[in-house]
Amino acid sequence: MSDKMLVGVQGAEEAYSEKAAKLFFKGKNFQLQFYRTFYDVIDAIRQDEILYGILPIENSIIGSIAHTYDLLIDSNEEICGEVMVNIDHALLTVEDITFDKIKKVYSHPAAIDQCDLFLRQLKNAEIYPEFNTAGAAKKLAESKEQTTAVIASRSTADFYSLQIIKENISDYPENQTRFVILKKKTDEPEECYEYNRYKTSIVFDTFHKPGTLYEVLEIFSRYQINMSHLESRPNKTNPWKYRFLVDIIGNFYQNDIREALLKVEQKAGNIKVLGTYPTWDAVKSKMGSENISQLKEDTSGYPYYSRKKKKEDTIIPFTNHTIGSKDFTVIAGPCSIEGRLQMMETAKFVKRLGGNILRGGAFKPRTSPYDFQGLGKEGLELLKEAGEMTGLPVVTECVNVEDVELVAAYVDIIQIGARNMQNFALLREVGHVKKPVLLKRGMMATVKEFLLSAEYILANGNDQVILCERGIRTFETATRNTLDLSAIPIIKKESHLPVIVDPSHGTGIRELILPMSKAAFAVGADGIMVETHFSPNTALCDGAQSLDPLSFEKLIKELNDFISPLLLS
Repeated sequence: MSDKMLVGVQGAEEAYSEKAAKLFFKGKNFQLQFYRTFYDVIDAIRQDEILYGILPIENSIIGSIAHTYDLLIDSNEEICGEVMVNIDHALLTVEDITFDKIKKVYSHPAAIDQCDLFLRQLKNAEIYPEFNTAGAAKKLAESKEQTTAVIASRSTADFYSLQIIKENISDYPENQTRFVILKKKTDEPEECYEYNRYKTSIVFDTFHKPGTLYEVLEIFSRYQINMSHLESRPNKTNPWKYRFLVDIIGNFYQNDIREALLKVEQKAGNIKVLGTYPTWDAVKSKMGSENISQLKEDTSGYPYYSRKKKKEDTIIPFTNHTIGSKDFTVIAGPCSIEGRLQMMETAKFVKRLGGNILRGGAFKPRTSPYDFQGLGKEGLELLKEAGEMTGLPVVTECVNVEDVELVAAYVDIIQIGARNMQNFALLREVGHVKKPVLLKRGMMATVKEFLLSAEYILANGNDQVILCERGIRTFETATRNTLDLSAIPIIKKESHLPVIVDPSHGTGIRELILPMSKAAFAVGADGIMVETHFSPNTALCDGAQSLDPLSFEKLIKELNDFISPLLLS
């Protein structure tokens, strides 16, 4: 008795299903069994004639192979793997003839659909479906009909001694078919891959009422589950109602996937897991690696800000300080640069009392067009001079796309203010600059919108982004804004980017800056950004929330007293 593993495919020798089997089971001791129909393959698994079956389920040109899905919905077999096969359709004949002599063309319906544009050139030919591409080639080789052609692979031509009269006839050159590997249903996956390198296929019905599908899809969104495939199929036992087929990235045995699917079942009524299995990329990686722990997680589907894209914290280094490390960063300086005396005196006490980065506004977007708008380029020159005098890195806001190059020439960090958080042209532009960007949260922005604004910068090539929570607008009037400290741990969980807090704008009240700075550290912020002025009573902008030298000294001392024991514990 043979000890080879029996694998069933539909079709004849040199069919694409055979290629899929040889690719997936490469290096394994197996023997192929050929069956006439898809159902015969499923039935052979059910009758224990074979251990595995392989069927096509999706093509990159024509989409899903509906018959396979319908069989899976109605059977107890499960998907345990997938494999992608390159499709190289060619037109084959018994002898080398011209197109006008061809009277009939045979092939599998899927192959006919994939070559629709080419087949339109065969004006004299009738097109006929066949069970399988290789099966069609085999019949032609046996019949030797001179005016008949088949669509099949190049290797099929060699195997059945047929002539290739036209190669690469698919409508699109990148033609691939996804095959699934099927077996009897079990309770556990066969191998252990990283969860994100798994795919789970499910089918569910929805109650016939408005919004049900939306409610189901919202569950996947809430659990941050990526759907790689979604389509509907008729419910054949219930006319004009539909089932939804979904592929999600993740392992059914992962807690969040199971929890999400339980919630889907409550909304949908009926749900069936067709299988949970390693993605083809994971299988290919494992083929070349003895140690599965060496496999790298596929992060291509995650945004750049996501901690799933990059697990380690982003750290932004400067000459004498880093943002995002264990150091708690203090950025301080005037809201707006008013002149040399104000800028230099403020910079001196920021440096002397322990500030790490110097801020100052050269361009000031103001609510009223009559308020002080900043000194512009003169302000940039003063800020750079103050930074060179103190040895501190400097940061200022850029408000216009056309000013990005100018601002970048003078500062170490470019700030994007709250009012420009969704100025996407500006975000793209600073994404091309090789300097850190400090992005402030918009006063009406959600955390998700905040992170997606950062994504504009990251996606354009700049990975040095610092997020800044500066308060949001609510119905509360006791403070200038409502400082949303709950956003800090949420962002820290979702993103690897450093986050600082601006209690000056977040409260607008000088006396609240110290307690909110302590709270910022307590919830996990990487630092604070506060406004300071050597004489707040004479400030042209935000004097009421600016710290004078004595207040700033108290802030630094009490912060150090608060933070030091916590860092040591």
